[in-house]
Amino acid sequence: MIFRRRTFTFSFFFQSLLVALFLGALTACTSTKDLANAPQITDDSDFIPGEFTWQPVTQGIDRFDFENVSVPLVYHAVRIDLSNKNLELICYPDEHTKISSSGTFAGLTTQDFAQRNNCTVAINASPFDGRFRNKKIIGVHSVNRTQLATPNNRYAAIAFSNAPDSNGYIARIIKNQTADCTENFDFVFGGFFAVLIDGELLPYNEIYNSRTGAGISQDGKTLYLLVVEGEEPARSTGLTYPQCGKIFAAMGCTNALEFDGGGSSQLCINGTSVLNYKNSRIQANSFGFKTNPEGK
Repeated sequence: MIFRRRTFTFSFFFQSLLVALFLGALTACTSTKDLANAPQITDDSDFIPGEFTWQPVTQGIDRFDFENVSVPLVYHAVRIDLSNKNLELICYPDEHTKISSSGTFAGLTTQDFAQRNNCTVAINASPFDGRFRNKKIIGVHSVNRTQLATPNNRYAAIAFSNAPDSNGYIARIIKNQTADCTENFDFVFGGFFAVLIDGELLPYNEIYNSRTGAGISQDGKTLYLLVVEGEEPARSTGLTYPQCGKIFAAMGCTNALEFDGGGSSQLCINGTSVLNYKNSRIQANSFGFKTNPEGK
C-alpha cells in the first residue's frame, strides 16, 4: 500500500511538472530556444547590407528579406508609405472587442488577425500577460481615441494620426508611455523599449533573440517594420536591441522601438507568415494595413 501511494505521488508530481512546463511555453514574451550559446556578431556588415533592395508588395508597401548563412541570420523588413490615401490601419483588439473589467479578452494569432481583416501586412505588438487564449495587454493600446489598455511608463509606444486632407497617416515614436500619451492620436500601440531616438542609438544589454520592431522616418510619413528570426538558431541566431536600432537607422529611420519579441515575433504579408518556422502563438494585440482602392 505504501509503495502504491509513493508511485501515485511521483506520477502526480511528474504530470504536474509537465503541465507547468507546457503553460510556461504559452506565457508571453518567452522564446522557445536556448539563448546561452548564441554567437556574438561584431561586424555591422554581417547584418546590415550595403543596399536595401526593396521588392513591391502593393502600391506604397515594399518588403526586404535578408539572409546571411555564415552568421547565420534571417530577418524581414517592410516599408510602408503612410501618405498613401488608400491605406487603412487595422488592429486587434478594437473598440468592439469584448474586454472584461480586469482587462482580459480572447486573443488572436497575428496570422488569424491578418486573414480575418484582409491585411496586406500585419505584425504582433505589445507584451502581454495570460495563458491559453485569455490575454491582457501590458502597456497602452488605444483605438480611434478609445483607450483599451493603460500606459506603462517603463515602455515606449508608436502613435498614428490621420494626416490632414485624408492623406494617409503620420506616425510618432513615444519614448515613454505617459497618462496623456494617447491625446491627439487616433491609434497608440505600446511596445517594449525605444532603440533609436532622434537618430541616436540607445544602449541595451547584448542579448540575442527573435525581434519585432517598428521605426519611422524623420517626417513620420514612412513606417518600417522589422522582424528578426531567432527561434531556430541553426538557421538564424536573432539580434540584440542595439543591432536592430542600427538596421532601422540604415533603412532611414530617426526613431524606432521594439515590440514583444522572442516566441511572439510574427510578420504576415497577404495573410501568410514570412517566417521560416511555424508560429502559432496567440497574441494580445496585432496591427496591420490594407489598401483600399476607394480610399479610407
